[in-house]
Amino acid sequence: MLADTRQVTRLWDEDGSNIATASPTRLAPAPASTLRTRRTTRPAADAESPHNEGGRWEAGQVRPAAIDLFCGAGGASLGLVQAGWELRLAADANPTCRLTHTANLPGRFLDGDLRDIDAGSLMNAANTSPGELDLLFAGPPCQGFSIIGSRVVWDERNNLFKEVLRLAAELRPRCVVIENVPGLATLAKGAYLHAILEGLSALGYEAACAELLAAQYGAPQMRWRLIIIGWRADLGIPAGYGFPRPTAGTAEIGELLPNCTIPAWQTKGFVTTAEAISDLPPVEAGDQVSHYAGPPVGPFQTVMRAGLNGELANHYAARLSSANLARLALIKPGQDWRDLPQEMLPGSMQRALRKDHTRRYRRMTWDGVPRAVITRFRDPKSGEYTHPEQDRTITIREAARLQGFPDRFVFHGDRSSQYDQVGNAVPVPLAEAIAAEIRRCIDGQLGDRLWAPFRRRPVPFLGAHGELVPELPGLSGLTATGRSALES
Repeated sequence: MLADTRQVTRLWDEDGSNIATASPTRLAPAPASTLRTRRTTRPAADAESPHNEGGRWEAGQVRPAAIDLFCGAGGASLGLVQAGWELRLAADANPTCRLTHTANLPGRFLDGDLRDIDAGSLMNAANTSPGELDLLFAGPPCQGFSIIGSRVVWDERNNLFKEVLRLAAELRPRCVVIENVPGLATLAKGAYLHAILEGLSALGYEAACAELLAAQYGAPQMRWRLIIIGWRADLGIPAGYGFPRPTAGTAEIGELLPNCTIPAWQTKGFVTTAEAISDLPPVEAGDQVSHYAGPPVGPFQTVMRAGLNGELANHYAARLSSANLARLALIKPGQDWRDLPQEMLPGSMQRALRKDHTRRYRRMTWDGVPRAVITRFRDPKSGEYTHPEQDRTITIREAARLQGFPDRFVFHGDRSSQYDQVGNAVPVPLAEAIAAEIRRCIDGQLGDRLWAPFRRRPVPFLGAHGELVPELPGLSGLTATGRSALES
């Protein structure tokens, strides 16, 4: 259930000062003296980005403006900034995310429940007006959609996409991006995905969707996301544009399947565990290390450590029980719970079938590509989160690296919150790749159009470019169950 955060909404300026508070949540325009002008310095790491070729932002050039809804700690926000966007506003109901976001990123932060925030307040906070905003990026909470979660159709988190559509209807941005988990395509037999695409179409947007693998865009993890991109019809950009071609591996969009084994030859160029975190210093379970012990190795680590002089934040490893430490001591790289003596397994796992839960207690390998980071990566029972050599789970900083956060990006709040912030984040390299491609499209440089993005797992109501096929025969029966849940 969602926390009750609907009493007070606060608007924070990028220097961390509270410039507006409202209850109820109609925010008055902020004083003119607090409005920031467009920045004229290159965003950090913009020059290093592999996604900005042909579209790099130059000093003095007006940057496109974006709002990031359900922003969390700022994975998508950082991707937008690194791709040369002006981040006008980020919004999230979690006040701890505000601490992290405002400490690391430009733009204002709206701390409040979007269900209680009207579009006028949002536009006031972002200093924009209807039709002026270039991009509305939104990542509604995905626990209700995820294959890891319970997948309860009536989970109220599943309906937060309606808030995105409500705000988009009045903001009228040139482009809308909605990011979520692949489970969205199958929940309630596709009813939720269909409803989102149908809603965007009703608002006058040409929308399409595809499942993208973060590892194909430079993030060192096998994390899949479902991406929906809608273009305002007056721009003349057909559905299916704005999806970046992969920069790593040999496969194109639609040639791989989520949660299925990928042959080694198709992972060429994926960032491995060693390339991502091997330079970070040893640390024991329950401890934290605050300085590097050696130089970076390779281009990924060099970019991650740019701008730092030896200091290291968030390199904390979770405290583990003596029983878990004893288990990890017996597990070699690539092994898991099935390689432990029966008597050492937790009672709940002693009756498990050998074919089930194959990632539990698995130790990572240096030459492998890490699995998707989740909020429970502190627990070795949750999956493949045990360090390749040390008897501990990966640290908050190591997990942040797997999400593409540079080491200068410091996570705030208590440690439990930091685990949640990292695990829930949008992979930064994936967000940057999408933001860079959308920016090129807005600039009139259309790239490749999606083609059969679900060819290996067809979705009945989607067309050749990932777009909604209107009035497809039989669709009403396919989504009847889900539609009744949505309408109720």
